Amino acid sequence: EGPFFADLFEAHDVREVIDVGAGSGKHAIMFARWGKRVVAADPDESMLAQARANLGEAEDDIAASGGDLKIVEAGFGHLALHDLGPVDAITCTGNALPHVAGHDGLAAALRDFHAVLRPGGVVVLHLLNHQRLLDNRVRSIPPVVRVAEDGTMTVFLRVIDYPEGGEYIDFDFLTLTRPPGGAWQTASRRSAHTALPIATLTTALQQAGFGDVRAYGSHDGTPLEIDADESVVVTAERL
Repeated sequence: EGPFFADLFEAHDVREVIDVGAGSGKHAIMFARWGKRVVAADPDESMLAQARANLGEAEDDIAASGGDLKIVEAGFGHLALHDLGPVDAITCTGNALPHVAGHDGLAAALRDFHAVLRPGGVVVLHLLNHQRLLDNRVRSIPPVVRVAEDGTMTVFLRVIDYPEGGEYIDFDFLTLTRPPGGAWQTASRRSAHTALPIATLTTALQQAGFGDVRAYGSHDGTPLEIDADESVVVTAERL
């Protein structure tokens, strides 16, 4: 990911960035370490707490680079209300964008992005390739398995449903945890994600005042293969 963002930021002379749906602050901290002035915005206080903790570990590196990172509680459609612009780039990664409230919420979020970007500024979106999911009615995402230093194993599963109407895709997130020598424990939650196939996303960006919309299948810059790629990276320029 790093080289992709570095090249894009250089091409657009990016100095100030808002990372929307910043979560734990991974990307925002990376950008700030490059000497950028960054705002990490997220509506979830628990994620902001993690971002603050991670920032504490990176503050010396950020200061040495001349960068800056501010953490703000703000969700989609609320950036301009917090007077966060104008900036040179907006990033929204980690499949955060589908958390907008339907297609109306998408339109509002993109208008808000447009409002806080300078003319010629760039937006970068990274999410699951919803067109592939919808076309093939994919029912699950390959599991992720992590083993902690103490031997605790955690398995993350995502199971997918497709409600009638087509505006949403339902994800059930299942977490299985097993401590060393112990029994499995399970937890689950359901989240309705707005369906954002690339055609829908491209049209919405254009209607919000963006141009030069490009879709990639990964951060290596290869063009999107709708039937094959699991995720999509989209860039667009504010007109």
